[in-house]
Amino acid sequence: MAGQQPIVFPTDFSTASLAGLNWAVRMAQITNAALHVIYVVEEPQVFGVLEVEVGQATLPSLDDLQQGAWTRIEAFVAANLANQEIDVVEQVVVGNPADEITRYAKEVGAAMIVMGAHGYSGVRHLILGSTTESTLRHARCPVLCVKGDGTPAHA
Repeated sequence: MAGQQPIVFPTDFSTASLAGLNWAVRMAQITNAALHVIYVVEEPQVFGVLEVEVGQATLPSLDDLQQGAWTRIEAFVAANLANQEIDVVEQVVVGNPADEITRYAKEVGAAMIVMGAHGYSGVRHLILGSTTESTLRHARCPVLCVKGDGTPAHA
C-alpha cells in the first residue's frame, strides 16, 4: 500500500507523545505512506554519586529494556493503530532519543517526523532537556511538533 517516503512517529508512550498520533496517522493516509512508530531505549547509566549514597543499584540489562520496549510498542500499535488503513512499521532503537530519531528518519528517507511535545520549561527543561527541541534542530526533514492538547506547536 505505502509507496511514498514514510512518516516517522517517535513515542515514549506518554500522553504528551500520543498527542501527535492522530496527526501522524492523517499524514500517512494523505500521502499514502507507511507510518514508522519508533521507541528509543536509553542505555542504563549509574552515576558514582548514587552508588555512594544508596549503594550498588541493580539495573535492568539493555536486553531486558529492549525486550520490554518491543512488548510495549507491539501493544501500543495493536491498541491504537489496528483499525487504520495504513502500513505500520514498528522499530526499537538504542541511544540518545533525539539523535536516534533524527538518524532513523534520515536512514529511512522520512518525509516527515510527527511528534508530541511535553512542553517542559524552566528548571525542568534544563534538567530533562528537550528531545523535541533537539529533533527540530537536527532533523533533515520537516518536523511537526504537536502540543499535549493535540494542536500544532509554534517553534
